[in-house]
Amino acid sequence: MNIVGSKFRVTFGITQAILHIQSETLINFTITQKDGEVVDTTEAVTVKMTELRPLLYMVTWQESNGTTVTQVHDYEKGTIYSNWTTATGEFKNLQGMLEQI
Repeated sequence: MNIVGSKFRVTFGITQAILHIQSETLINFTITQKDGEVVDTTEAVTVKMTELRPLLYMVTWQESNGTTVTQVHDYEKGTIYSNWTTATGEFKNLQGMLEQI
């Protein structure tokens, strides 16, 4: 599977997003649901993708609002682990599903 150029639906319970992996250094994400409510928040972020094994990547970036994100994308198993620190310093983490669309 070539993930560059692909889109993936990410589901963290009642929160969902679409990741479009445009290149090894650029991801466009759109949050489509947050806490069960429909939203449409989009941002393109510069990322660093570190391959841990085939189809397993650690992906890191910083958003325009100062939020820093570290995710582990397991494309083989369809799982995603997300850890982030908000601009105010609050640390959060979630585990979810990753599905190619």
